Amino acid sequence: MPRILGLLLVLIALTPSLAAAAEERLVIYTAYEENELKDFWEQFKKDLPDLAAKASYIRASTGPIMARIEAEKANPQADVIWGVFNDYLTSAANKGLLETYTAKDSGSVGPTFRHPQNLWQGVTLLTVAFAVNQKKMQDLKLTPPRSWEDLLDPKYKGHIVMANPSTSGTAYLLLASHVKRLGEDKAFEYYDKLDKNLAQVTKSGGAPGRMAAAGETPIGIALAYEVDVARKQGAPIDVIFPADGVAWTFEGNALVKGAKNPQNGRRFLDWAMSRSAMDAYVKWRGSGITRPDVPVSGAKITEMKLIPLDFVWAAEQKDRLVRKWLEKFSR
Repeated sequence: MPRILGLLLVLIALTPSLAAAAEERLVIYTAYEENELKDFWEQFKKDLPDLAAKASYIRASTGPIMARIEAEKANPQADVIWGVFNDYLTSAANKGLLETYTAKDSGSVGPTFRHPQNLWQGVTLLTVAFAVNQKKMQDLKLTPPRSWEDLLDPKYKGHIVMANPSTSGTAYLLLASHVKRLGEDKAFEYYDKLDKNLAQVTKSGGAPGRMAAAGETPIGIALAYEVDVARKQGAPIDVIFPADGVAWTFEGNALVKGAKNPQNGRRFLDWAMSRSAMDAYVKWRGSGITRPDVPVSGAKITEMKLIPLDFVWAAEQKDRLVRKWLEKFSR
């Protein structure tokens, strides 16, 4: 008995250190762009320096990030998903890739921005707009487009850049929104006409806006906040919200099922919903956050002509719609 008791005491003494060793890391997969990530990460380090010292992130576009999560299902390498489009998160939830966790302060956002079983919570809002380079348009003697229909005008042939919906969450959001706006057949007819005017289809959803800001194209189909940031930094670029409907969504966070560092992941998710984190998001997103108790600036999404989109439907239809788009338009 004394020997057994001694072994039990040794195991009890070792248990805390073994648990601590298992939580010495935090691996985050994120689709936030590097320029905004720099600021978000600095705030994270200020607020939780002990956790930040253990943390690292891998950044990629939404499609590759979520494909990696699914590929690693049997042996998860990430603990947390941060800043990924909610239709992709909904799809991941349906596939059993996420773990339930109710982050602190998640009650500060509306039910629209929370999964019913708390498999994810939304934090940042997004709208799709035209990034129009003023100088390039003047040089080409073009007037800016004001609607999706305008983009089909032959005068814009070779002057539009958009992203690929198989690799870009932004581009898939737009594809799903056009299907809802026009109906599937007419939406693909629209893309067929638009394809004739495209100069390039990029892998990254952020690339068309950056290209327009740099003067590499006069028109990029981009996330509005990215265009606004470039404009504030001095780029000769305008944000134009299409009059015939604005595509929108939000990005969220989740705990990966089977995460190797779940306690660290939960601490990070609590921070990512906090007032401090939201203040950091606002510096880049203007009005584009989900917490109503944080002061914002910029065009209010509620005042725009938003395209109604069922995000659960969008998640369910993603594979089929993307496959159909690739069959018709992959280059």
